Amino acid sequence: MEKTITQIKIAVVGPESSGKTTLCKQLCETLNCEWVPEFARTHLNENASYNRHDLDFMLKQQLLSENTYNHPILICDGDPISFKVWSQYKFGSTSEYIEQMILDSDYNHYLLLRPDLPYEDDPLRENSSLKNRLELFALFKKELNKFNLKHSIISGSNEIRLNVALNSLRQQKII
Repeated sequence: MEKTITQIKIAVVGPESSGKTTLCKQLCETLNCEWVPEFARTHLNENASYNRHDLDFMLKQQLLSENTYNHPILICDGDPISFKVWSQYKFGSTSEYIEQMILDSDYNHYLLLRPDLPYEDDPLRENSSLKNRLELFALFKKELNKFNLKHSIISGSNEIRLNVALNSLRQQKII
């Protein structure tokens, strides 16, 4: 299916256990739109070990998934910035492919989630400490600013996050 030219794409990003998937689901229910789940989660459930080069494959699959949706609003649980931050944090470097995909990105807005929710244990998560998650948050913020990408910082309980996200998207005239 070919994408529409007028599609609005919103990327939900942030450290592990910051409520990204929950907010994606809430936004989709509220806005009656489509949601692209995080491909890396599916992939890592089947292939627990990975290296830096596997991140390129996972990003390619994430972007291919995005291209299968033809809805006016698309909520994306993951994006090239997420892969860059993760690659730098875990492996100390980023591939040229990930860097190029950031430059080629067409997201209208990013919702950066603060890691202020209680940590929820998950076998795929690697950074349970608040210190690590705050470091990741700072890297996300740095990269979004570096590439001059429009974003809003979202914090608070899940109920508050939804309202803050919706208000931010309305103020930015995204929705």
